[in-house]
Amino acid sequence: MGFYKNKNVLITGAAGITGHAAIRRLLDEGAYVRAVEFKNRKVKLQHDNLEIVRHDLMQHNECMSALKDIDICLNFVAYIRGAKGQIDPKNYLDLVRRNLIPSINMFDAAVRTGIDRFGFIGSSTMYPNVSHAVKEEEAFSGDPHPLYVGVGEMKRYCEKVIQYFNNISDTNFAIVRTSAIYGPHDAFNENGHAIPQLVLKADAGMNPFEVWGDGTQVRDFVYVDDVVDGLLCVLEKNPNAVPYNVATGEGTTITELVKTITNIYDYEPEFNYDTTKPIMIHKRLLDVSKINNDLGWSASHNLKSGLQKTIDWYRDNK
Repeated sequence: MGFYKNKNVLITGAAGITGHAAIRRLLDEGAYVRAVEFKNRKVKLQHDNLEIVRHDLMQHNECMSALKDIDICLNFVAYIRGAKGQIDPKNYLDLVRRNLIPSINMFDAAVRTGIDRFGFIGSSTMYPNVSHAVKEEEAFSGDPHPLYVGVGEMKRYCEKVIQYFNNISDTNFAIVRTSAIYGPHDAFNENGHAIPQLVLKADAGMNPFEVWGDGTQVRDFVYVDDVVDGLLCVLEKNPNAVPYNVATGEGTTITELVKTITNIYDYEPEFNYDTTKPIMIHKRLLDVSKINNDLGWSASHNLKSGLQKTIDWYRDNK
C-alpha cells in the first residue's frame, strides 16, 4: 500500500502485541511512527523513523501532546487480563475504567487536534451470547455473554462515541472487531490469554498437559499481523465508522489448538482437562464475509503458520 508512505502515525499501546506488529508494518510502508509506552512494557524495536515517547493516556492533556503533528492514530491502548483475571471481581472496575477513559480521551483529542484518520480495534466480547458466526449488525442485539458484560458494553459505548465523532468532525474513524489475537510480543505471563499460556506449558514440556475446560470450546484465533493488515485496509479504504469483523472465519477447538502447539514442540503429552477452570463463552466465531466482499480482505495466516511464527519468536526472546 503506498497510502501510508511519509505519513506521521501515532501508535498507542505500542509495547503490546498489536503495537509491535503495527510499528513493523508501518515502518516497512515508509511511515514515520511515534510509539507511546506506559509504565513497564517497552517497545523493543529501533529505527530512524521511530520515535518512542511516554504518556499517561488517562490524562487528556497528554493525549493532546501525543497527537501533535500526527496524521493518523492507531489506538491500541488496553488494560488486559486473561480468562482468570476477567472473572476475578477485583478486576471488574479496572477492566472498564482503565480501558474506557484512555480510549475516550484519545477519540476526543483526535478530533480536537484535527488528525485525518483514527483506527480503533473493538472486540468480539460486545456480541450477544450466541454460538453461530456473528455478523457485524448483531453487535447491539441482546446482551453480551455474562462474563463479558463489563468489557463488552464498554466496547459498545466506544463504538457509539466513534460514530458520533465521525459524524461531527473531519476526523475519519475505522473500526475493526477481532476474535482471539495471538502472536509475537504477546503477554507470556499470568495475564496472557489462551495461546501464550499453552505455549508456556508446552515450552516447559508439561506432561500431563493441563487444559482448562473440556477441550471442546471453540475460538477463531487470528494472527496479529492479519489484525494489523485488516485495520490498515479499513483505515485506507472505508474510514467511515463502519465496523468490520477481522478474523480467519474458521473455528478451532481448544483440543485442536493444544495438539497443534505440542506438535510444533514435537511431543505428545497426555491431556488433563480441568473443568473447574474458567472457560468464558463456549463458542465464539466471527463472520468475515463483509470485509471480504466490501474490501477484498482475508487473513493470510492459518493457525499452524501463525503458531509457528509465534513459537519461533518466543523461543528466541524468552
